Amino acid sequence: MSFRKIANSEILGVSYKGNWRKSASKKFASFYMDDDGLAINIEAALDTVADVYAISRDPSDYLLIPTRANSANRPNDNLDGWTSEELLEFDPHIGRRRYSTYNLKPHYVNHQAENPKLSRGVILDSHYNNLNDASDELQETFFNVTGREIAKDEFVETLIGVDTTKDPILAEAYRNGSTRLFSMGCDVEATMCSIPECGKVATTVWQFCDHIKNKHARRPVDCEDGNTRVAHEWCLGTIFAEESVVDVPADKDASIQENILSVSEMVNGPNRLTANQIEEIVSFVAKYPKQIPDSLAAVINEAISR
Repeated sequence: MSFRKIANSEILGVSYKGNWRKSASKKFASFYMDDDGLAINIEAALDTVADVYAISRDPSDYLLIPTRANSANRPNDNLDGWTSEELLEFDPHIGRRRYSTYNLKPHYVNHQAENPKLSRGVILDSHYNNLNDASDELQETFFNVTGREIAKDEFVETLIGVDTTKDPILAEAYRNGSTRLFSMGCDVEATMCSIPECGKVATTVWQFCDHIKNKHARRPVDCEDGNTRVAHEWCLGTIFAEESVVDVPADKDASIQENILSVSEMVNGPNRLTANQIEEIVSFVAKYPKQIPDSLAAVINEAISR
């Protein structure tokens, strides 16, 4: 039995036909954007996965997006975490380090992973990024949360190739920055309680200690070093499965109706679309691709091509 884990990730930038633009809320040093020798055989990667994912074989069709896929040595918002030792561990059964199990995995919308042909692209490569120093504030926060001392703000950086021909509206949303929320998915063999005095390892939910059973209550636990900490799970035996673009609106149905009315007025009204209106439409359609019928998609394409 394994656990499926989901966590948010952050777009660091975008590149189309060789032009990089950084877009992260905080400017991180990036292996892919800052390194002069990006040596990835994209053509070979696409030759391997194109038929399975139903995506283009032509490297020139791809938008490249480096992302901060998941941080090391601290928990995420779901109170799941990965130590640097876990991410860098070599697993002889799969012949690679755990962080690199991202390689050649699909890129979905909203974790719709039931069919690989729904993929909008592929994770071309992954890299363990230890290029960024941790600030004094981050070091203090990390120690208070985990009891670990760190000098670097380390994370797994992935390079996603998005097929601009398969979903051009989504690709445009990435290019103009209107869509930037990502989430990764992985399977883990077990998790370990982060409270040092406990450290219970569980392979099923029935084996969880009381700290982890109640972790989302976020109750502080008194530790022997005199600190109080909220329990989280350290993930073990990780296999990364995919990375998705995600959106969690407060009222999806209301948003759809509002934007459909807006599109109708823009297409049929006397005034041409403004740049802001085009960005709004592109962002909306990128977020809800499965809810858009072909007839409405045709209207939207007409609107944004004017």
